[in-house]
Amino acid sequence: MKTLLENINPARAIMGRLFLWFWVTFIVTALLAIWGARLFFVDLEVSEITPDELATLTSITQRFDRPRLARMPLQEVVNRNARSLRGRLIAVNTATQDIVMSMGPPLRENDIRDLKRLAKQASPIAIKRGALKLVGPLFFERRGERYALFSAKFDLPEKKTPPIVLFLIIALITTTLLSWLFARTFTNPILHIQGSVKRLAGGEWQSRVGPTSNRQDELGQLARDFNKMAEQLEAMWGAQKRLLADVSHELRSPLARLQMALGLAHQQNVDPATLERVEREADRMASLIDQLLALSRAEAGEIKLSATPLPDVLKEVFTDAHFEAVNSNKQLVVFEVPTFTVNVDAVMLCRAVENVLRNAIRHSRASTEVYFSDDDDFWSLHIVDDGEGLSSQECERIFAPFYRASLARERESGGVGLGLSIAKAAVELHHGHITAVPADTGGLHVTLAFKKS
Repeated sequence: MKTLLENINPARAIMGRLFLWFWVTFIVTALLAIWGARLFFVDLEVSEITPDELATLTSITQRFDRPRLARMPLQEVVNRNARSLRGRLIAVNTATQDIVMSMGPPLRENDIRDLKRLAKQASPIAIKRGALKLVGPLFFERRGERYALFSAKFDLPEKKTPPIVLFLIIALITTTLLSWLFARTFTNPILHIQGSVKRLAGGEWQSRVGPTSNRQDELGQLARDFNKMAEQLEAMWGAQKRLLADVSHELRSPLARLQMALGLAHQQNVDPATLERVEREADRMASLIDQLLALSRAEAGEIKLSATPLPDVLKEVFTDAHFEAVNSNKQLVVFEVPTFTVNVDAVMLCRAVENVLRNAIRHSRASTEVYFSDDDDFWSLHIVDDGEGLSSQECERIFAPFYRASLARERESGGVGLGLSIAKAAVELHHGHITAVPADTGGLHVTLAFKKS
């Protein structure tokens, strides 16, 4: 029974919730509008006759007895006397219920019924229906017939809100409030899922959607599917890292044997050119394996932090970079290094800076600049070269393992596309981030931002 009720519950689906919310909004708005109309608008009410109104109506009634007016048609007499009233005059024949009124728009059926009923009233009263106020009756005789005389004026309330404005205000406030609540409950889960997607796309493989996955509607199902996908991606990424580390370790043994065989071949006077070529390829493979192992350690989170002055950490890196730049007939400009102390893994930090800096020197035309900046949360190292640079799309991909740009920056570099990947992993170990953008000089501007302790 419980399962059946859950299946037919309209609130389980987004379509059902949309229907219920709009239906409730309409019902509540209608109820409040009706309540407001009854509170501020009285269908028919007895009003107070002012002395001026009674005096004016009495004066007009007395004029009807003048001989000159008695010879005129009643319609003309009513029209003439209505001019001084600033309203309308209405005469009701008490016997036949015929109505004679001054010029103006026709009366509503409700107002006509009120006049005929009041024509039998003994003493004058005032009634209001909406904005129309009727005052009377005062009686006069004409050609043997008895008439009840009324005055009619439009009397808008001064302090009460007009009903149409009231309805609009009630409808606006009610629908705005309920629609806002609905939009908030509907969009918050979507924003949670969106945030998790962005974090996952940024490499946070542990990113999951939290409470939204407990919902029983389509958004909850989407959140659960996302969590399942994230788990599979995390498992695949972990397997890839383990495979990379295992392959690197396994290649070390045959590489060591190859290097020993090269040593023996040198002793046996084998062709030197052939041995030199084999040795060069062995060295390249050794460098590749070293980089793979460094990337595996960085991604595994192996880090040893220590407090060290920043100039001491980077001194050797900048010295080696100056030497490399001079040998390439290029210039390296390092602006003043801040003297504050940083809590870092010196080896990983130097590896990250060295990989980016050597890459910049290799692809620069004439010079490379290094400068620093900091704010409340991060201190940053900026490396800018004047080379051919990369497109914005390639700047987003150069930190992926084994990625090599199609432009001249990578065509003859001799690298395998791991240096920037190692730099990215090392920076992220320090809870920082690394970015690359096209530089104003036409080259590449790489920023390594490290979180302050």
